[in-house]
Amino acid sequence: MNFRELLERLARRIGQHQIPLNPVATELRGLIDSGAVHYELITQIATAIYTGNRCRHIKDAVTQDATFEALEPIRLAVLRAPGTDVDTHSLLETICMEVAHAFGVTATKDAPVTPTSAEVVRFRRRLRF
Repeated sequence: MNFRELLERLARRIGQHQIPLNPVATELRGLIDSGAVHYELITQIATAIYTGNRCRHIKDAVTQDATFEALEPIRLAVLRAPGTDVDTHSLLETICMEVAHAFGVTATKDAPVTPTSAEVVRFRRRLRF
């Protein structure tokens, strides 16, 4: 699979509102339209995958290992950032799952898929006097 094919697959599976691609773009610059909901994150991810796979053109091949290595620091930064909102976190997790799916990676006992439901945590109310 090449870089453009991967991004086209992600756009189809996640949505054009998250990853709007310019169909006439012939290079990385201009491939992602500025109308993306999380434009900065999506361009950061696309650039990381492109450079991590040492692409010189958007039709260059991408590999599973290089793509996951490119996504890892972005994912960790987003997860550790105190201002990360639920939508950004969800988008990044969805991108990671879709990249795994694109490369045929399935969940194993040691690497479970991120749950899609939330856990309710009950807090004890504290009264202030």
